[in-house]
Amino acid sequence: MGFQNARSPARLAWLGVALAALSGGALADSVTADVSASATLVRTLAVTSTSGLSFGTLAPSGTAGTVVIAPDGARSATGGVALLTANVGSAGAVNLVGSAALAYSVTMPTSVTLASAGGGGQTMTLSSLTTNLTGSAGALGGTGNGSFNIGGTLAVGANQAVASYSGIVPVTISWN
Repeated sequence: MGFQNARSPARLAWLGVALAALSGGALADSVTADVSASATLVRTLAVTSTSGLSFGTLAPSGTAGTVVIAPDGARSATGGVALLTANVGSAGAVNLVGSAALAYSVTMPTSVTLASAGGGGQTMTLSSLTTNLTGSAGALGGTGNGSFNIGGTLAVGANQAVASYSGIVPVTISWN
C-alpha cells in the first residue's frame, strides 16, 4: 500500500514541481512559427536634365530688381531690370524613368550663386527655387516615365556688371 501511496496525484504533482524547479522550468513544449519573407525590386530611377533654368537676356540699371521664371516658363521682372526679347529664358526641365507609379520627392537648395564668366568676382543669387509638382512630390506614370519643371527668382543688383552668369542647381530626387 505504501507503494500506491507514492503514486497519489498530489505526490506526483509535487514531484513535477520539484523537477521543474531543478530543470529551470524547461518542461514547456517548444513551438515553431513560420514567418514569411519577401522583397520587391524596382527599376533604378534614372534622371536627366533636359533643359537648364534660363533667365534670358536682361538689362540692369541703377536700381536693383528681380527676375522670376515660373515653372511654366512665364517670365516677369521687378525693380530696375528690363526683360529683353532676344532670349526670353525658360524653366528648367527634368525627366525621370523608373518603375511604374513610383512615388518620389524633390529637394533643392534655398539659394545658388551664379558667377560671371571670365572671373571678375561678380555674382547674382538665385533663390525661391520651386517646381510644378504639388508639394515637391510626384509619382511616375503607368509606363514609369515622369517629368517636372523648375523655376526660381534671380536677384539682379543695382548696376550689375554686364556679363554672362552661370551656376549649378543641385536637384535631389528621392523615391518614397
